[in-house]
Amino acid sequence: MNDYIITTAPAHSLRSWQRRIFWLLWGAYASYYLCRVNFAVAQPAILREYPSWTAAQIGMIPSVYALCYAVGQVVNGTLGERFGARRMMTMALVTASVTNILFATASSFEMMLILWAVNGYAQSAGWSLLIQTVSNWNTSARRGTLIGLISTCYQVGNVLSWLLAGMLCDTLGWRWAFAVPGLLLVPMAVLFMAGIRNRPEDAGFPPVRDDIDHGPEESAAAPGVARRRIVAMTLSNKTLWILGFGFFCMNSVRYTFMNWTVQYMADFQGRSIRGSAVTAIAIPLIGSLGAVFAGWASDHLFGRRRAPVCAIMLFALAAVCGVFIVIPSGYWIAATAMLGVAGFLIYGPDMLMSGAATVDVSHPRAASIATGLTMCLGATGAIFSGAGIGLIRDAMAGDWALVFAVLAGLSVVSALLMVSIWNARPRGAA
Repeated sequence: MNDYIITTAPAHSLRSWQRRIFWLLWGAYASYYLCRVNFAVAQPAILREYPSWTAAQIGMIPSVYALCYAVGQVVNGTLGERFGARRMMTMALVTASVTNILFATASSFEMMLILWAVNGYAQSAGWSLLIQTVSNWNTSARRGTLIGLISTCYQVGNVLSWLLAGMLCDTLGWRWAFAVPGLLLVPMAVLFMAGIRNRPEDAGFPPVRDDIDHGPEESAAAPGVARRRIVAMTLSNKTLWILGFGFFCMNSVRYTFMNWTVQYMADFQGRSIRGSAVTAIAIPLIGSLGAVFAGWASDHLFGRRRAPVCAIMLFALAAVCGVFIVIPSGYWIAATAMLGVAGFLIYGPDMLMSGAATVDVSHPRAASIATGLTMCLGATGAIFSGAGIGLIRDAMAGDWALVFAVLAGLSVVSALLMVSIWNARPRGAA
């Protein structure tokens, strides 16, 4: 996985551990999505069971999820520097499992809201810890490519979740779309806890990262003092804040597609829930190719600059959102094709902005904290994608044109913010 290893340990042994860490993180975070985006598929069936609920009301559930996810990103991103992925991601897997199993038995809006809020907070202990662990086990030379590859976990997890939830909703009922994924997370949590290590040093290797000072001066400071200094440096990093606000806009777009595509295909394009879920998987499925391409392009075509790739793909995404405005009702094949293009253009910037770019512009020891801050701002944008989009849909009486116009505008704003940090690179990049 890594051709730039700084170590005196046998290379084949370290490479074996790097592959092991990669696939454990990949599998664990893919599993998160089984218990995260299943709500989007079950949403139309829940509305049918509770016809008095409005779109804005049902949209409150993913919005509250996003709010708790945002808060958790800051808290868990900071705690992640101390406790690491092994403990925190294991606990997150267990909590997501329990909340989904209990959600399957819920019979009131309030209980669903509470359970999905707890699930949101738990799942916030995920991506920032994954990015930190990947960064610990590899050098910066291939960071974009590696994070692009590992980011396919949440696209594949999204596909599997929607397919599984769609099948369960149509055959057994929407409650099984929460119970079954909840049970599947239990063995994953056990496997992850047993196999993962936070740093090469925990497995008996020397440090691997090449953009961090491992010398005595860095380690001499008291842990509490060093941590406070790193947090202060992170919060005063202007480039990181620009990146975060760009991610705020971009994530509003991404989560609108995640939360409402099944509803759009069912209501506006006349598909069944299962049919809508199957067509909606074009977003993460083709999105995985976009993520891998964006990581490779940022490493090899733009000299480890992530912002140019993000800007180009976001401007193109704005144009695709404009195409959705003119696709008429009943043209589900054309809509599906555009969903695939949108997915390709969404997941490239998503991966770079929340992963490689954040690590590049932050303090070398603040990967988890900085990613937590960026993800917090992104999750705040995702709040709008729930209740906010629901309000627009209610106001427009089922016409989706204004929704896609808003998404196009958000994509342009995000792209312009990326243009403003066009030349940002990781430490040591020429």
